[in-house]
Amino acid sequence: MAHMNEKASQEQVSQMFNAISFSYDRINRVLSFGIDRLWRRKLSKHLPDGNHLRLLDLATGTCDQLLSLMRTGKIAHATGIDLAQEMLKIGEQKVSKSSYGEKVDLKVASASDIPAEEGSYDCVTISFGIRNVKGPCLEEMHRVLSPGGRALILEFSLPKNRLIKWLHLFYLRKVLPAVGGAISGKRDAYRYLNETIEAFPYGEAFLSRMKKAGFVHLRALPLTFGVANIYIGEKE
Repeated sequence: MAHMNEKASQEQVSQMFNAISFSYDRINRVLSFGIDRLWRRKLSKHLPDGNHLRLLDLATGTCDQLLSLMRTGKIAHATGIDLAQEMLKIGEQKVSKSSYGEKVDLKVASASDIPAEEGSYDCVTISFGIRNVKGPCLEEMHRVLSPGGRALILEFSLPKNRLIKWLHLFYLRKVLPAVGGAISGKRDAYRYLNETIEAFPYGEAFLSRMKKAGFVHLRALPLTFGVANIYIGEKE
């Protein structure tokens, strides 16, 4: 695969994730030291009130986040969408082995053109995906939420502490491409991932994007020294 930058097309991004799908979960565990599972569980704690929620998980990939949300027992039905078909195939296998198969639908679709009517969901989530989505993803999330519904976004960020930030950037630029590339054989894919992490707005800058898309009651919750954030916003 040719070297990709932050201007890569949506199709190129999908092809990249298809190419690393077979090793994606394993590399996530290695590169995050297993902390990504903890982050996903923390996001699940911010679901809206109620035990019969309609959930949409965008860029659902191999369904790690969707299944973590299902384990809360608060979801009546969940839909997961992704453009990377090979990632979805792995997700389908996981869902079919779980006890939630009848409550979950998976579809090939874009997070910037969601195939759902306005107000269809009580909660829309996306984990480690929004920086890879081209187009009006936040606006689409807002559109398909019901009034009072909640958006939960888990995404990488950069720490504020200068020393931790320096160490984290060294990890992103040197360790992540080397280890991810060694395991997957796709070094360019992991170089692209670290580039998007550095280039993507985070903290207050990202909250301002959510506000512009129509969300209210906005919060950013830093995780693990600020290497990731959970962003929360609601639809009036």
